[in-house]
Amino acid sequence: MKTRGTRGAYRKEDRIALPPELQKELVEKAAAKYGNCQELAKHLNIPKSSVHYYRIGRLTIPVSVLNLMLQIAEDEDLRERIAGRGITKDRTWANEHAISVFREMCRDKLRLPTRDELEKDDKLRRKAAAIVSYVLAEGSVWLLKEKWGECAMNITFGRHETDLYDHFRMLCIEVFGYDIGPAQLPGNGAIAIRGFAYSRFVAEWLIENGVLPGEKSARTLHLPVWVMKSNDELTWISALQPWCDGEGHVHQSATSRSRSFSITQSRHSDLDICIVPIELAYTCGKAIYRGKLAEVQVFGIPAADYCAALFRSSVLDDVMELFQRLGFNPRTTLSALRCKNDGFWSCIWTMRFDSTDTLELLRKGLITQSKKKDAMARH
Repeated sequence: MKTRGTRGAYRKEDRIALPPELQKELVEKAAAKYGNCQELAKHLNIPKSSVHYYRIGRLTIPVSVLNLMLQIAEDEDLRERIAGRGITKDRTWANEHAISVFREMCRDKLRLPTRDELEKDDKLRRKAAAIVSYVLAEGSVWLLKEKWGECAMNITFGRHETDLYDHFRMLCIEVFGYDIGPAQLPGNGAIAIRGFAYSRFVAEWLIENGVLPGEKSARTLHLPVWVMKSNDELTWISALQPWCDGEGHVHQSATSRSRSFSITQSRHSDLDICIVPIELAYTCGKAIYRGKLAEVQVFGIPAADYCAALFRSSVLDDVMELFQRLGFNPRTTLSALRCKNDGFWSCIWTMRFDSTDTLELLRKGLITQSKKKDAMARH
């Protein structure tokens, strides 16, 4: 059997760009000689999909295929019109054009909610708000192909947080029509599960809605405007649930059966070990905790005040604003300074809820992760 090799839309030769109506006339006249486009494709030894795309004007025609179609059509008037209006495109242009066509085909398979859709459709907005918060809390957007500027998205949960992974996966299917697939184990041996969206369009949508690419702790991040300006209480709850489940911690009182809750987020600073000596930190964790933080000063200013002025977690401030709208009264404080491997300090911000608010979090459905709910239920 003869090997077909590279065919149709990807032939390594120059192409002819024609006006869509002229290209359609050529394909239809050539196809009429064999009865239909499928038989024409067989004769030309190209995929029938290529003939379809030539007919609707989505792809330009390789020079050799164009000449064969003209021979089949046997129409001198058509040949003259094509000779006068055809524009030759080199292979570089053809490659870029084929890539753009493929890119649009991939985009057409996805649903990428617009700002107008998010403002009008309550159910869609709630699901999209949860996706953005999940990625802000537990995921990231990163550069996948530097040459093309293409980004991808990943999400990471603890090994026991399969319920959160399944929830996020279902949200992606319902909002984008994109399945991130079953949870994967990381290659570095971490006790975690991960998922990926290798779609530049999903990643670009997330970037447009507040998830900036790269390391999140180094960036000023915010919840989307359509979340913060919404008056829908369920949208606020949908945006806050991933923060409670993903970054939240249940604390048992040492003296009573009451429980409290906290949400933690880090923000990198430009303070290095020359400004805040490493000797102040505990050796095991390379961190300065609340007890010692009161003693630390930066240029004569208490470290907590200095960091609050310059290195607050802006996204945690947005989260706190939504909690306050729901009637909660959390307190956000600088709980630690942690020294990174590069010698710079990272600010650890903690939002704390008292026992009354903690029970209300559970009642309003803000805490859904099974392990946290079990910890809340134990007496």
